[in-house]
Amino acid sequence: MNLDNQNLEWKLCEAYFSILEISTSSDVSIDKLCIETKLSKEEVEKIVPNNLMDHRIFFLKILISKLDRDVLTELKVDIADDTVSSTYDKILEGLSLRFEKYFQYKQSLKILSNNFKQRGEVFLKIFRENYNFSSNLLTLIEEDQNCVIKTLKSLALNIVFTKSLEIFFKDEQKDLDKVIRYLDKYLSDMEDIGLFIGVIKK
Repeated sequence: MNLDNQNLEWKLCEAYFSILEISTSSDVSIDKLCIETKLSKEEVEKIVPNNLMDHRIFFLKILISKLDRDVLTELKVDIADDTVSSTYDKILEGLSLRFEKYFQYKQSLKILSNNFKQRGEVFLKIFRENYNFSSNLLTLIEEDQNCVIKTLKSLALNIVFTKSLEIFFKDEQKDLDKVIRYLDKYLSDMEDIGLFIGVIKK
């Protein structure tokens, strides 16, 4: 995809989530996107799928992909000269930073997953994106490692993130303190299991 199309996708994505922020429904029409972006219907229809459920998945994937790239870029800078923090601390920092990015879109993400069925449909669709983030996070922090072990760790981090995501949606506080506490707990529990079965070495 060329840069112009990528920029257009992101413009439409920002418009979609901007509309969701002041909406009570996840059904955002092409017409609303045209009004918000000041683009013609023809331009929008070249990029956006017709089905409304596909809209949710389409824009969610774009958003998460962008936020995840931002997280990994920031984390790379943060840990570049860090010789003190443990692998655990760096992973916790990476996942916490991811939630900080998500926090900006919390209201619209809640609208996209306002019931169990819809949440399942949406977040099962982006399982691959979650796995890719976990894998890229481990590559950034641990570099060379056994492919099987890396896959197991990525799946484990995906579980930790998904469990923490439930707290993220249920918590009504205006900060992430509770979410980060549970994230730390779930990650610690997963580390204990990894040490027990030998996937993680002391």
